[in-house]
Amino acid sequence: MNEELVPLSEAKIRFHELVRGLAEHDVLLLRHGRPVAVMLSHDAYRALLERLEDVEDRLAVFETREEGPDTRVPWGKLKVEADLD
Repeated sequence: MNEELVPLSEAKIRFHELVRGLAEHDVLLLRHGRPVAVMLSHDAYRALLERLEDVEDRLAVFETREEGPDTRVPWGKLKVEADLD
C-alpha cells in the first residue's frame, strides 16, 4: 500500500480529504520534515492489530517451548478436566 507524506500544517487544512483517501493509501504526518504520526483506515488498523496478535501468540508459543520440558496435555485428559465430554 502507498503512503502520502503530508506536513501537519497541510493536514489540518486537508483533514477531510485525507480521511476520505485512507482507503487507497496511508498518510504519514510530518513535523519539520520528520514523521510524527500515521493515519490509516479502520480496516487497515484492525488488520494490523490482528497481525500483531498473531505474532504475539506465536512468540508466546516459542518462548514456552524454550522454557523447559514439553507441557502438552493429551486431548482426552483435557476434555475430561474441562468437562467437554
